[in-house]
Amino acid sequence: MSTLIISEKNKAAQAIAEALGTVKVIKENKINVYSIPSKNIFVIPLRGHLLEYRNTDQYKDWKNPPPREIIVDQHAIKKVPINYAGTYIKVLKDYAKIAQKCIIGTDADIEGVNIGLFDALPYIKRVKPDIKVSQLWLSSLQKEEVVRKYQNLISPKFNWGASGEARAVIDAIIGFSATRELTNTLKPLLTAYKVGFTSIGRVQTSLLYLIYKREKEIKDFEPEPYFIIEAILIHKKGTITAQHDLNPFSKENGLKAKLIYEKIKNETIAYIIDNSKKVNKRPPPSPLNTSKALVLLTRNLKISADIALKAMNSLYLNKIITYPRTESDIYKSNFDHSTLLKKFMNHSQCGSYTRQLIAKNRIIPISKGKKDEGDHPPITPLESLELTDKRFENELQQKVYNILSRHYLALFGEDALEAKQELRLQIKEENFKARVVSLIKEGYLEIAPFLKPHYSAEIQISGTSLPIKEINLEKKMTKPPPRYQDPSLLKLMEKNHLGTKSTRPQIIRILQNRKLIYRKKYQYIITDLGQFLIESLIKVWLPFLEPNFTRMVEEKLNLIVTGVKSMDEVIKEVKTLFLNLFDKFLANKKNLENEVKDRIKMKPLNAFSSQRKPASTSSPCPFCQKSPMEFINLKTKRFLVCVDQNCKKYLSLPKKGRLILLKSQCRICGFNIFKVSLRKNNKSFIYYLCPKCWNEGLNEKNGKGFCSACENFKIMNDKCVEK
Repeated sequence: MSTLIISEKNKAAQAIAEALGTVKVIKENKINVYSIPSKNIFVIPLRGHLLEYRNTDQYKDWKNPPPREIIVDQHAIKKVPINYAGTYIKVLKDYAKIAQKCIIGTDADIEGVNIGLFDALPYIKRVKPDIKVSQLWLSSLQKEEVVRKYQNLISPKFNWGASGEARAVIDAIIGFSATRELTNTLKPLLTAYKVGFTSIGRVQTSLLYLIYKREKEIKDFEPEPYFIIEAILIHKKGTITAQHDLNPFSKENGLKAKLIYEKIKNETIAYIIDNSKKVNKRPPPSPLNTSKALVLLTRNLKISADIALKAMNSLYLNKIITYPRTESDIYKSNFDHSTLLKKFMNHSQCGSYTRQLIAKNRIIPISKGKKDEGDHPPITPLESLELTDKRFENELQQKVYNILSRHYLALFGEDALEAKQELRLQIKEENFKARVVSLIKEGYLEIAPFLKPHYSAEIQISGTSLPIKEINLEKKMTKPPPRYQDPSLLKLMEKNHLGTKSTRPQIIRILQNRKLIYRKKYQYIITDLGQFLIESLIKVWLPFLEPNFTRMVEEKLNLIVTGVKSMDEVIKEVKTLFLNLFDKFLANKKNLENEVKDRIKMKPLNAFSSQRKPASTSSPCPFCQKSPMEFINLKTKRFLVCVDQNCKKYLSLPKKGRLILLKSQCRICGFNIFKVSLRKNNKSFIYYLCPKCWNEGLNEKNGKGFCSACENFKIMNDKCVEK
């Protein structure tokens, strides 16, 4: 009796076969079929999906029939082989002829199950309709795991596969119809800017909408001035900054802040009213599921979520970690941590720490997570590897493994102890406070320093007062919210139920590939094309953009997994809801077409550039006192120009050096300051200037505008403060 095992990738197929016996490789037109003669087993690797949904021939034209028909016509889409699938399909059919059993051993998640049961199995059943089907549910590719799970096969998870199939159908219907309708509507404008089509999808477009909202918050943000009074105090181990109790002073209380400052600015002693200290425990982290691992890796390695997930997947295929796509962050009670920890006892960097854990019998994770989905254990290292080990394919895999393994070892560590010290002080009857958090005992942070927050040195005090080094009154400006980076974007998607743990990195990448967003200095910024698309859709199709629609779809897909609803029921329900949304768009379509005509007449410059817009000053133009000025930074010339078309005045800037526009403002004229970096005689120099004062200095030829030459003020931490 022959057994056919279907695997998703070649490395996984090889690992499964080698775990089950002595392997003979059979070449089938560039495909490796792994035979185990002693057990009459054949393991066939796939290459991911074999099939995809496309429009039928009747819908090849993007206008006729109208895109709306794709939603209502059940024959508008069909599932067809991907261009490379023919060879794999032939091998599946050929080996099905000699097999009596089929084991689905594709990746153990919804997409993997869908590939095995809905892409590969139908071709096998065409040849052998009565073949017995079971599933190999692997959490790792290590030999012990493969053998154990092979001896305990499970019934096929058809509900999981059906959920993946429903997702594919729904996304095809929504994507095909919406992309065509929007592209046809915007065609004159897209043609004018040499863009072939605009891509629409229920998840990606909702995410783009949220990124747009954040960008709009930043653009519309109006900085408000506020004031803070700080006292720099001297203690045995250095200095500490104390804040006035009323910090921050609002713009309306600016006069009050100045009066207090004038009252205390020459004081030399701060009297201690109270010095309290509290020791807190900082418990170890909880285990990692996919979402938490992606946030951890993207934050510490400054890589994209897509790259982080690929690196983890490679480590899984190389038998170094468990399956990286999991919702679970709770270990089952029978998970064998002890055996795994013992592997790390002789590790050059982690051995000493691990030996202490075992000596103290700390072999159960201290902190628990929130979910045990029963699919896989949390992401766990399976081997104790030195970073020079040849099983790592590149340096990134080394770094990812290092963080994952250290995080795992941190689960068993002792609490970190931190001291929170608070000083209450008085300076001439004005109340100040200073807070310092210092680390007393590292605990688990010894092995996982990347989890360590910022700590300061403990304040050493003898007596009832501290000398004052200086007292400062600073005018500051409120700041807009930050742009999303990978960690915050992943958290945003999870919060709004956009995509799954596995698809979120891919969705971000799709928006980048479609030139709707771009990543610069770890931040995601919407392009002009993305901005125009969302601003157009907000007016006519806001319900589709809001995350509520795609959240509802995800909830319905989960009902298929749990068996509450069938695949056909969910597809029908979502199609009905989306058709209602689509008709709302059509009812407003004329308004969008008119806007397109108006936009073409405007002839915007570089409307679909994926480059960042020029930086703008937070201070108004010194000429019109109304609008900000834009920083134009070209190879041949650099200057500031007022954005108001009726003003258009400009300020010259230095021709040499790297210019950085600061939020800080000149205390003399109130305009933004520039930081200038340049090299001379192989040495780096930095200086600061106020463009308004500097241009006045150029006209008067008196050297005005260089902050280093200012009589009353100085630059400290990129800020203009009083001397």
